Amino acid sequence: MSEKARKSGVLSLVFSIVLPFLVFIGIVGALLGSSIGELSTGEDVTVTEISGCTAEGSAVNGRPPYCSGKWRFADGRPGSGRILGEEIAAGDTVFAGDGFAYRTRSPLIWKISAGGALGLFLAGMVMVGGVMYRLDVGKRRCED
Repeated sequence: MSEKARKSGVLSLVFSIVLPFLVFIGIVGALLGSSIGELSTGEDVTVTEISGCTAEGSAVNGRPPYCSGKWRFADGRPGSGRILGEEIAAGDTVFAGDGFAYRTRSPLIWKISAGGALGLFLAGMVMVGGVMYRLDVGKRRCED
């Protein structure tokens, strides 16, 4: 095999397997970046006031129930906004940060886990497709 053919084979391998894998990892990271950021910057806080709750829907239809309220961080600064989850009362502990609050960490963990698993599955599919393509090209060269 000539040097030029070998270099061409390496480049096609990079473009058919490695590059799509990196693109998919980047896309998954971009889609899950805000959830990962919330999970890493949030903390357990105490609810100080609840001004109203709504049972607008369920997590299945994309509109989870929430309560409007205020909370206080461990360092004393206040926070307020929607707290996603049901049955929240003053004195409860919730998971919150600047601009977000959840009844528990579970929704974030599930979102990151499911998105990461889907991303890895899709990246694996692209890699298997690339390998199958390369094997088919190699088989055709041998037949010719």
